[in-house]
Amino acid sequence: MDFNACWFEQMEQILAEQENLITQEAQTMVDNYWAQIKERKRSGENEGRLGVRIIDREGYKIQIVWYRKRWVGPKNDKKLFSKAIPKGRNRNKYPMQRFSGFTKWEQELAEMFEEDFARLRVASGAVSDQRKAMDRAKKAYEDMGYIEPEAVEDEDCELTEA
Repeated sequence: MDFNACWFEQMEQILAEQENLITQEAQTMVDNYWAQIKERKRSGENEGRLGVRIIDREGYKIQIVWYRKRWVGPKNDKKLFSKAIPKGRNRNKYPMQRFSGFTKWEQELAEMFEEDFARLRVASGAVSDQRKAMDRAKKAYEDMGYIEPEAVEDEDCELTEA
């Protein structure tokens, strides 16, 4: 059995595909959240003060962040400010008491979405951990002389179907 220099590029492609899948799912859920808020506003109901956004930096764990909205300024020139709600000890899931200062319907909406957001954060973290492990393996293979630094990118590697 020989060393496969293409393994790193193939794994990078697989991890990128998984990151994209997680990001798309998260974006769909965030869009669904905001669609419900817009529907409330359209029907004349209060849109609330609770918001959620995705922070997606390629190659890193996705962040799905809840925040408190606040409008400041005169009536015809209000500006929207937001302040992130801290997660606390569990870095993947917001405890429901973080939403205690919001209205009941906002708390229920957050609870409805947060379980799935937590699962997406865990999945994204696992992909990020795999990427870090792969980088350590690549460095070890470089140190052993199997590959030259940055040589893998020069190979003609294609992702093979399993």
